[in-house]
Amino acid sequence: MKRKVIAICGGIGSGKSVVGNILRNCGYTVLDCDKIARDVADLPETVLAVKKLLGTNAATNDGKLNRGYIRSVVFADDKLYADYGRLFYGKVKERLTAEAESACGEFVFVEIPVFDAFDYDWYAVWIVRSDVVTRVERVKSRDNVTVQNVSDIIARQSEPNVDEAVIIRNDGTLDRLKEAVFAALKQSGVTK
Repeated sequence: MKRKVIAICGGIGSGKSVVGNILRNCGYTVLDCDKIARDVADLPETVLAVKKLLGTNAATNDGKLNRGYIRSVVFADDKLYADYGRLFYGKVKERLTAEAESACGEFVFVEIPVFDAFDYDWYAVWIVRSDVVTRVERVKSRDNVTVQNVSDIIARQSEPNVDEAVIIRNDGTLDRLKEAVFAALKQSGVTK
């Protein structure tokens, strides 16, 4: 049976993971695209393909991707950015598709930070929103980074342009967020 896959997206600190945890606690399958990307990044074939695209400095001596180097090269060149995105996120999409299809249940949710990187047949798209001040505070305390670091990331992130997206506000208590998630399930036609 083809799974109905729902994207959970939103900027850094918006609460995608909290929404994912609420769904997990309700018994739904929730895939973490960041984790899938980390797993894919560690594959020797990924490292080899990235080295072929970006040069030998794209890998460390122990055979891992050199993320600092990759960021410095990729974000400075629009063509490399597009080429790297196609290569890397293509591999992530393959893994995501395989995991979604092997999951239990009719519906599968995916926490996804870089929505525009995927050309995927989503059943629905949920966007988790929270005010910027709250997001900055969450990330600052969670990741031990400066306000400027978080602000720079937020400035680079864009929200998906999806006409039929379900918006989930995460500005209140956990109980209010749970209510918003249950309303989103209903709005998306998700049944257990």
